[in-house]
Amino acid sequence: MTDQSPLTTAPFSPAPEQVSALLAWFDRYDAFARDNDVEAMADVARFPLTVTTNDSSGECVTQQWDRDTFVRNMSMAATSAKIDNERHPVFLNGDLAVVVTDSTVTADGQTVHMRYADVMAKVGGEWRFTSMIQAGWGDMLRQYPVG
Repeated sequence: MTDQSPLTTAPFSPAPEQVSALLAWFDRYDAFARDNDVEAMADVARFPLTVTTNDSSGECVTQQWDRDTFVRNMSMAATSAKIDNERHPVFLNGDLAVVVTDSTVTADGQTVHMRYADVMAKVGGEWRFTSMIQAGWGDMLRQYPVG
C-alpha cells in the first residue's frame, strides 16, 4: 500500500515507527554481515539487484546481480572487521526509501570511512534492498563480469 500519490507535491514525512522499522531491518542485516552469513544477507534482497559503482578512472560500472552472483561477491568481501554504521534514510513514500550509510571499518589497526547508498522497497510488506551504490569497486567488478 502506498502512502502517497506520485503526484503529491508535499514531501513525504515518515512516521517514527516507519523510520524505526526500516532501521531495524538494517540492524538485522548488520548482524548477518557481522556473522558473515551471506545467505541470510541474500534472503533480504530483491533480485535482480542493481549494483552501481565506479572504477579507478571514474567510469561508471553497473551490474545486475542474481542471488548466486550476490553470494559469490559478498563472500569474497566478507570480513571480521569492526564496522560501525550511521544510517540516513530518505523516504520517497512509505514503501520506497534511499538509505545513505556512513560506515567506519576498522581492521588490523587501520580505519577506513565509507559512504554508500541502498535503494529500499517493500516486497510483500517487508523491506528489501533493490540496489547497492558505492564508489570504488568497479575495477574488481570488471574482473568478475556478470552473464
